[in-house]
Amino acid sequence: MNLARTVLTVTTAAALLLGGTSAALAAPHPPATAPELAHTAGAPAELLQGGSAAEAAPAGPPAPVDPSAGGLAGAASAGVHPTTVEHVTEAFKIVNDHRRQARRAPLAYNSALSRNAQQWADTMAGARKELRNPDPWAGAPAGAVRMDQYYGKGSFTGSFAGTDAVEALTHYLLDFFPRNGTDQFARDLTHLGIGVSHVATSGPDGPGWETYLTIYYYAYPAGHAVPGTFATPAQGFVPPVTAPAYAVRGAIGIKYHRLGGSAVLGEPTMNERGGLVDGGVYQQFHNSGRTTTIYWAPGYGAMAVKNYGSIGKRWIGAGREHNYGLPATDERPVSGGAYQVFRRDGRSTQVMWSAGTGSRAIKLYGAIGRAWRAAGSERVYGFPVTDEYRYGTEVRQRFSNGYIVHYAAGRTWVTR
Repeated sequence: MNLARTVLTVTTAAALLLGGTSAALAAPHPPATAPELAHTAGAPAELLQGGSAAEAAPAGPPAPVDPSAGGLAGAASAGVHPTTVEHVTEAFKIVNDHRRQARRAPLAYNSALSRNAQQWADTMAGARKELRNPDPWAGAPAGAVRMDQYYGKGSFTGSFAGTDAVEALTHYLLDFFPRNGTDQFARDLTHLGIGVSHVATSGPDGPGWETYLTIYYYAYPAGHAVPGTFATPAQGFVPPVTAPAYAVRGAIGIKYHRLGGSAVLGEPTMNERGGLVDGGVYQQFHNSGRTTTIYWAPGYGAMAVKNYGSIGKRWIGAGREHNYGLPATDERPVSGGAYQVFRRDGRSTQVMWSAGTGSRAIKLYGAIGRAWRAAGSERVYGFPVTDEYRYGTEVRQRFSNGYIVHYAAGRTWVTR
């Protein structure tokens, strides 16, 4: 491996011996921590983790797996280094080297199995974490009688070196997991599928990348003809097809570009989705750990909610559109803070934020909210320090300039 310095801090998942039912396949995968494996001098650093599972053939036809679940397009938007035949060949060579040491016959590369493996590698890349496929049999060619699945994630810093990353991750999976209950070398496996996905990253240590690897080992009856079988990946490799980016169109698309598009909001993580109150639809966007959702409904227009911000978190915690309603404005600045108005059934709720008060809701349709606005809003009474709360027979709300607005029995009054 052409790495001058290698730091392997290994977090592993325990190997599972699973049955053929979908319930068993969906069982949790408990983590177990292994010690640091190596520490020498040079560059780049890497963090490896992964898991394994052994399967008997399912009794019935497999349920389909949607490889886009978890966001393959999200992986593409994050910057995916293309998978090459050299990366797959490296993993194939290492697997058969291990087989040879265990005095087992080499496995044949199978392009059909590799497409299935590639889909799962892309799914992990979209989710940005190692995941066990709940149904790895989905999409497998007919005739397989059992299989092993190994999967893992490696995090690397430094200049991109895809083959080195695949080498490190493959060795880690094959060296660690056979000692923990899943020995693919002692089984009558015959065919191999390999999927690799690389995602560009950045962090406090500088630019880097993550590599996601999925390896499927299948056993077939002697003499069974398996379509797509080749002696090496060089003969049968099919480059992975990156899922198309999610579409951004209509009023949400116009709003997205007005707010700065991908440079500000990032890339879409889903297509537009409807079914909200008042005929609303929404679409989410993600950029550097921050999610923004743009909503649209008749009579509202397209408005953005910063899910990561204090106002957005307050709205989400209150029940989103089911409580305060859909956004009727974007988040807007005011002296000393910011606000955003939400509306449902003709009733408007304004969520206000300042550094000293956090985010609180004012029911603009209620007696207290009307009195606050009539007095001059935050310019006079200040920002809300509480939401409305009950005190005996009254409803009260406190504001940052020392005012308390009271309501009871159809009467509103103010104290300081």
